[in-house]
Amino acid sequence: MTAPNLNYKRCYVDWGGRCAYCNIGLPRIKWDGKVRAGIDHFIPLSKGGQNIRGNRVLSCYPCNLAKNDTDPRETNQWPHIERRLAEIAATPLISHRRLKEILPELVKQVYV
Repeated sequence: MTAPNLNYKRCYVDWGGRCAYCNIGLPRIKWDGKVRAGIDHFIPLSKGGQNIRGNRVLSCYPCNLAKNDTDPRETNQWPHIERRLAEIAATPLISHRRLKEILPELVKQVYV
């Protein structure tokens, strides 16, 4: 099983450091003592979604709360996210070593 922090790093890179729903740039770590970003299961686990890379999106806290357990298969919302998840699932995993190398640069780009 992959460590939660490694899943978060991969998700952060997969989504370019931006919320999948509103596209706001997100910090990689806690900010002002609050978590500003997290992993959301696009198809909720409670509705049969899997805890796999092709179902995880980076989400800001307000968007994650607003989406709640909405199932995009029922609402036809966010087709662009479905397409991006398919692309992500088709790409090879980045090694942990490579993640450590590219994360600092990505964080800088998000906050330019």
